[in-house]
Amino acid sequence: MKRLYAIALMLAAFSDPCCADKPNILFIAVDDLRPELNSYGATHIHSPNIDRLASQGIQFNNAHVQQSICMASRASLLTGLRPEYHKIYSGSSVVDLVPRVLTINRHFEENGYRMAAFGKIYHYKSDHIAQFGSRWTDGSVDLFGKGKYATQDSLDKLELNRHDPVRPHDDRGPAFESADVRDDAYSDGYNTERAIETLRHFKSSKEPFFLAVGFHKPHLPFNAPEKYWDMYPAASVKLAGIRGAPANATPYTLRDPGELRNYFGMPKRRGESVGVETESVLRRAYFACVSYVDALVGQLLDELDALGLAENTVVILWGDHGYKLGDYGNWNKWTNLTIDTRVPLIVKAPGIKGGLQSDALVELVDIYPTLSELGGLDLPEHLQGTSFVPLLRKPDLEWKKVVFTLWPHDRDRFAQTITGFSVKTDKYNYVQWTRLATNEVLAAELYDHSNDTLETVNVVDLPAYREAVLVMRELLEAGWQQAIPIHR
Repeated sequence: MKRLYAIALMLAAFSDPCCADKPNILFIAVDDLRPELNSYGATHIHSPNIDRLASQGIQFNNAHVQQSICMASRASLLTGLRPEYHKIYSGSSVVDLVPRVLTINRHFEENGYRMAAFGKIYHYKSDHIAQFGSRWTDGSVDLFGKGKYATQDSLDKLELNRHDPVRPHDDRGPAFESADVRDDAYSDGYNTERAIETLRHFKSSKEPFFLAVGFHKPHLPFNAPEKYWDMYPAASVKLAGIRGAPANATPYTLRDPGELRNYFGMPKRRGESVGVETESVLRRAYFACVSYVDALVGQLLDELDALGLAENTVVILWGDHGYKLGDYGNWNKWTNLTIDTRVPLIVKAPGIKGGLQSDALVELVDIYPTLSELGGLDLPEHLQGTSFVPLLRKPDLEWKKVVFTLWPHDRDRFAQTITGFSVKTDKYNYVQWTRLATNEVLAAELYDHSNDTLETVNVVDLPAYREAVLVMRELLEAGWQQAIPIHR
């Protein structure tokens, strides 16, 4: 009788989906993170912990976003829909525009996963609350009660900025801060501590977990504890290598969104240069923020190891878009240039050999189906990305020929605006600027990565590239449905 009872218990455990041997998910989002990390070849960057993750997993060297801005990029990843379908281009939330879509976290929750989130995962608070409820915190309360700034000098400048006659009522202070404080003085450090507490709580659960941790840095303002600034002596910081717009650029190629201008002490007039000295400080501050986030990633990885959870946990780290640090004489993101669409993407998974890299073209919209497959979940029918689990097993597998991004020149009036639709291959980046109301093509760009990886010359009108332009235009018109890889 005892033997029959034991067998019955065992069968019950295997029949319960919550008790199946599903992997945990540690989902790490990093805001405004360029693929400028040591593991990506940037030897001037101190990123030992992200490098460690890359040595244990698969690093993707050609991962691209669907749109180079926080909200739209994250919307595609979290819904599995491309921008043309979720319609999020500017100040709109997932819960407003696609309220019935099955998001990635809801999908995992409905399949027996315990959920928690800290920091910036979705862009809007309404989305965070709708998706994670009380299981989410944005770390808005820190040691100083002010959120972003840790020094009184910065808080004083924030107050002055609120009364600036050019941009009154702006709730932003200095663009950077170095403070002799602990890591948890800023919200990212605070959220990491809360996430670690949650990991310890999850340790005792029989259910798999999906823990999302979103780091605000290295987004503006570039604020980090002083010890991370010390990693980058001022004299060692180099200026951006590309000093002006691409040759033969279109009127739409670059934008001056004004985000940097909103901060205290920054030039307020459109097109005004920050100057060489300020550019150097801003770049140093950004690098410090990268190393700050790297240290926090290390704390999460260390805790996984200490709790004995690492072997059965999928760890994914991704950036929501690229970033310009004075490159092309420009700041922030908001273009179809590769510097803004290419992001770091690293995946460590149980049973997957680590320390390898893949040069295959992948997109952030592919993450939803990939994690679903790794978790043993069925793929929702609405997904518009492709699981790249085969690349985890064989990183050099022949894969997608193209990836797609877009950028609307006026995000708030999308249907009436001029939009750049980009298709990228391993050799070219082709951008076609179209007036949506009339479907009129106004301009185009073509960059040849075989001899111009930095995209400094638009060659679209050169006779030697006439055939390449035709091929790229056909790929763009064929769309993502025709770009699904054969080996999947």
